[in-house]
Amino acid sequence: MKTKEIFLFLRPFLIKEKKSIFLAFLFALLSSLIGVTYGYLSGYAINAASEMAIRVALFTLLLNLTLSVLNYAVFSRLSVLISTHLSFRVIQNISFVLFQKVLKLPTKAFEEKASGEFINRITTDSETITDSISSLLQIVIRVITSMLVFVYCLFHSFWVALEIFVYLVVLYKITSRYRPKLKEFQKKIKEQNDVYVAQVDEDIHGIREIRALGIHSTIFNQLKQIVEDLFHKRKDSIHYEQNYYALLYVLDEVLVAVVFFTIIVLILLGKSSLTFLVAMSYYIYNFMNLVNSFASFSTYYQKLKVAVERIHEIANNQLYEDLTFGEVHNLHPIGTISFQNVSFHYHDSKKKILNGFSLDIKENTKVAIIGKSGQGKSTIFNLLLRYFDATKGKILLDGVSILDYDEESLRNNISIIRQDPFLFHKTILENFKMIQPKITLKEVRKYCKQALLDDYILSLPKKYNTKIGEGGVNLSGGQKQRLAIARALSKNSKIILFDEATSALDNESQEKIISVIKEISKDHTIITIAHRLSTIVDSDVIHIMDEGKIVASGTHKELLKNNQIYQDLYKNNG
Repeated sequence: MKTKEIFLFLRPFLIKEKKSIFLAFLFALLSSLIGVTYGYLSGYAINAASEMAIRVALFTLLLNLTLSVLNYAVFSRLSVLISTHLSFRVIQNISFVLFQKVLKLPTKAFEEKASGEFINRITTDSETITDSISSLLQIVIRVITSMLVFVYCLFHSFWVALEIFVYLVVLYKITSRYRPKLKEFQKKIKEQNDVYVAQVDEDIHGIREIRALGIHSTIFNQLKQIVEDLFHKRKDSIHYEQNYYALLYVLDEVLVAVVFFTIIVLILLGKSSLTFLVAMSYYIYNFMNLVNSFASFSTYYQKLKVAVERIHEIANNQLYEDLTFGEVHNLHPIGTISFQNVSFHYHDSKKKILNGFSLDIKENTKVAIIGKSGQGKSTIFNLLLRYFDATKGKILLDGVSILDYDEESLRNNISIIRQDPFLFHKTILENFKMIQPKITLKEVRKYCKQALLDDYILSLPKKYNTKIGEGGVNLSGGQKQRLAIARALSKNSKIILFDEATSALDNESQEKIISVIKEISKDHTIITIAHRLSTIVDSDVIHIMDEGKIVASGTHKELLKNNQIYQDLYKNNG
């Protein structure tokens, strides 16, 4: 990515903070300009003292002290405060934009990339950008002050100015040589860090399963290997950087020796003064600081390029296109669904999961879809929720293609209850407020009563203010599903999907879920995918899937009497 492209990408974020950038630059510049006077004033005071002009020397030193106090008390302090605020705002703006883009990514993005990579791009890469911007601001200030010092040197000694110019040219050549390799190192480190964060994230979320399987040592060894790989990549990078810094240090020392030798010779020849020598003992370090800033920024700049490229890939849809929606707005659907000759295969496979699939579902009916594993049952839900889009055919909701609905209508009208529902690590009441911010406790209790959960919640010490733990770990499987059902009811979703919702429950919990489904089916279109056929025997219609198509339909009694596939499934999974 070229420098111009980086600037164009960052420009919208920086324009929002142009006032802060201007003030930070102004105060930093004033601070640096005052700093430039220190060398000259110190040299002038020492020269005056050597000539016994004590009053002049004391006044000059007092002026120097006054400027120093003013600098650090006002200009330098304000520059740091404003720069810190600026950095925070830029991180915030970039992170917000990137997080919003991640929320719009298609489902396949989260299948192809680990969550840790997205976390790194949103957090670490955003911070890298602001660190680089702060470093660049300091360099710009130091370049300006160094130019003033260079003019001062040129005015007093052409030879000293020439030596500094040669030094800067050599510095540029060295930096140009080391820069590409530094970027390569940073890219590898970023990629390995993605792996590291993703592994930690997965291990923490799966800690209960890890304990149950007794695989602590295996998990630890895997993580240890990832960390060691990251360590070696960082070590290689640091070694290369230190070689770079060592070369610059040698260059610095050569410059100091040459400049002071030249000035001393000029003094002996009567062509320079003690004032210039003392001043240069200050000013030479302006160039040293400039070199160190360039050296640091070379590293930062390579980190910046990698970070911007990674963020740019997401923010500008280089990896994935945003999931798009239509403009039809309907928050009160009838609840009819129609699959018309739908075919589908996943992006990394040509094998059709659904092949000419057609199905009509009436409003306020309780429908079940069954079949052997791998026949496309869950794919039906994925298409209906638009996690994926059909490769052929149409899916209609109330006679309108689901592609034409806006996102609010689609998400509010359809809810899904999975075998292991996702619940937020918040209180029970807050889980509902995540869906409906203005919902009252009375309304929440109404939905929980419908889900046969209110009595249990009231038995808890903190009742509806009880924290349910990450992923709902403080609730049983049946309680989590009933809470998910209540939450779906609070959305007023007309269509509720149950994806293997009772397969892992005990008989008592299963019966409660069945009772809830029976109750809410009076006003909702219910579609259930189940392996336990005992949970769907009272469905209005049961559809059997095979090879991506509906091969038989009917009530439990009809299919049990006339269909061999259903008889076999009921015998094995009843």
